[in-house]
Amino acid sequence: MQVLFSSGQNPEEYKEGGSGTYPGAPGRCPFKNCKTQKKLKKHGYYQRYIKTPMYSGKIRIRRYKCTVCGRTISMLPSFCIPGFQYGAEVIIKMLLESFIKNSIDKVVTEWGGSLLSMTSRNITYYRARLRRNRRYIQYVLNQISPEFIELNKIPGDNDWVKRMLVKTGHLHPHVFNAEFHKITGKSFMHPQNIVA
Repeated sequence: MQVLFSSGQNPEEYKEGGSGTYPGAPGRCPFKNCKTQKKLKKHGYYQRYIKTPMYSGKIRIRRYKCTVCGRTISMLPSFCIPGFQYGAEVIIKMLLESFIKNSIDKVVTEWGGSLLSMTSRNITYYRARLRRNRRYIQYVLNQISPEFIELNKIPGDNDWVKRMLVKTGHLHPHVFNAEFHKITGKSFMHPQNIVA
């Protein structure tokens, strides 16, 4: 299981691993069929790749283990999206630019210098994922703040995605990512099947 925590650091600072980088152990097991009220034990680290405009490389992710059920959790900083190498800020800003400029190719050209492997295929995939997740994302946004409820009235998926990205961009992308994960236990980019 992966759990996002709000990290006040950017990936470059986080990589250094100074004091306060890693969160303390959870006081109870997060798994539904355990939920033991016992502090989890440190269980080492693993490395994960992250790409942002300022940093591209590996970071260490702290793991904890429940001494009762034996399962582990990984504590991801809020600039990460589980299952994606690009950071939350990169994906949100890149998608927003692609809608504002109405051109995926322009964004790829502009971002290509700092994110060499970014392709138009990546952006197309991310845009399609947000359109498919629209109902689920809207459900969570309604819980984050009442100001997001008006987004639900936008009829077209592309218009909705653009307005959603503008509004969530005013929150910091890391904050949006962490809040979304806290409410759902999943990423806003995770494939969802919700009927609303």
